[in-house]
Amino acid sequence: MQLIDTHTHLYSKQFDGDRNAMVQRALDAGVTKMFLPNIDRSSIDVMLALEASFPQHCFAMMGLHPCSVTANYKEELAVVREWLDRRPFYAVGEMGIDLYWDKTFVKEQEDAFLIQCEWAKEFDIPIVIHSREAMD
Repeated sequence: MQLIDTHTHLYSKQFDGDRNAMVQRALDAGVTKMFLPNIDRSSIDVMLALEASFPQHCFAMMGLHPCSVTANYKEELAVVREWLDRRPFYAVGEMGIDLYWDKTFVKEQEDAFLIQCEWAKEFDIPIVIHSREAMD
């Protein structure tokens, strides 16, 4: 049986001490593919480094997580767009609406979501949606 992790943040700071061991344990358990959703500009380098370390198993996605959408979201989206233009990604994401922590930037989250949906259509790649307290 082949297992695929469709959403893992193994590039997060909490895994700095044992990232490679974590990936190896997943591989040993039969997880053959791990898809890495981006968070914001601060996560890109380490996410791409993980992909480069395990190119047959780790696959990067590019997007702006809704919890990273703030007043400067258009600057963050510009970075996402630059990367989408630079190289192929497996999906646009992680993107969506998160109203659990804070509702300050809900309109900006909606705008960022729609913009990223358009980019996914343009590049003909899937989207990875984050939705928390946002189903309505």
